[in-house]
Amino acid sequence: MADIEEETPDAVDIIDIPRSQRRMLYKVPVQLRRDKTHIYEPAVVSLGPYHHHRDPQLQLVEPFKNELRDIVCGGADRKSSLLSNIYERIDEIRSFYGGAAGYANEELGEMMLRDACFLICYMRGFGVGGARTYFRMCERMGVSAMLFVSCDMYMLENQIPLWIISLIHPQHQSLLRHYLSYTVYGDYMMTQLPWREEEPLHLLEALHRTFLRLVETQQNSSHFWQLIKKYNQPRARKEISTTVWQLLDSPFRSVTDLKAKGIQFRRSSCCLTDINFFSFGLFAQLRLPIFFVNESSKVFYSNIIAFEMSPGTGTDFGVTSFINFMKTLISNAKDVKVLREKRILYSMLASDEEVLDIFKSIDTYGYSNTDLFYEVKKRIDKHCNSKARTWMAELINTNFRSPWAVIALAAATFLLCLTFLQTYYTINPRN
Repeated sequence: MADIEEETPDAVDIIDIPRSQRRMLYKVPVQLRRDKTHIYEPAVVSLGPYHHHRDPQLQLVEPFKNELRDIVCGGADRKSSLLSNIYERIDEIRSFYGGAAGYANEELGEMMLRDACFLICYMRGFGVGGARTYFRMCERMGVSAMLFVSCDMYMLENQIPLWIISLIHPQHQSLLRHYLSYTVYGDYMMTQLPWREEEPLHLLEALHRTFLRLVETQQNSSHFWQLIKKYNQPRARKEISTTVWQLLDSPFRSVTDLKAKGIQFRRSSCCLTDINFFSFGLFAQLRLPIFFVNESSKVFYSNIIAFEMSPGTGTDFGVTSFINFMKTLISNAKDVKVLREKRILYSMLASDEEVLDIFKSIDTYGYSNTDLFYEVKKRIDKHCNSKARTWMAELINTNFRSPWAVIALAAATFLLCLTFLQTYYTINPRN
């Protein structure tokens, strides 16, 4: 009778599932969009076929789109030439939308040209010297409509193929770079687009890549911080048994809780995954990315999360993991205030409570990349679980909250030293 070991194969049976060869614009799953149509469906402007005939309200902008198309394209000859180029790649466009059933080639091509020209004018309004374009669009559409357009541009189902922009606009790279730089960094300092080989499918993916682009700042590149980073590099994990629950565990520690433990907060960069924790004895510092919150943040981050969860995206769920991490840190308005004072968080909202509500309302469905911030969370836990560090931090926070307390301690220490010296020389007078 053969041994059991001889009958059992040594190699583990692996099911090799190939990756999808086609990338397309998927709709937001029904499970994610339940009771959230205002987050995933445009209110003023539809781009692409997914919502083109959904609501009569969306049709009110179509005549204005035709005007912008004529302005951007110029004469009828160039418009005809652009349409011919679009028709040559109409199958690629249909593949982008998973077929675009119900639209003839001519209707779909006209829609792409019209929507692309509108998007070009909208992005131009955020570029260098583009204020005139933006205010003219506000004048024609109304300020209230333009406020909703900002949200409509962020919606996953409201996108067009990005290559159509390059087909129409001769300086499309400069146009896109200025828009991305202004939207993500609040300035025009970005010198190149955040991709080299594979271009993003649409504008939302371009924003996604920009938000996860790590740009080394002068402070981060200094010799001092290079030494700190080298010292705080992840050590090799010991061969211990780690359960799934331990890996997924996220101890609830807010900003104010960590501050009470002696942890300081500093800015890192604009990359949402640039989160680091440095610890040297009693000194500890959590470096967080700079981020901006306004009325459209809920729509933007919700659609970015829906994009990361779409099939075939191949992301590391950086934005989803960042939102989960911030949900842990921000539990009340005091946490928001600390991050604002440290110039980590910027907000256009009326109060810290509104910022808190924005983060609470962004649903990550309990999912994140557990490896992304695993080392950071582990180091924070180690620091907070140290009784000596906690005791010293509490002592400083309790007794040295104001400079007057420090001055009083120094004065008391000085007087104590004088008293000691006076007593010593009284007992041991000099000859």
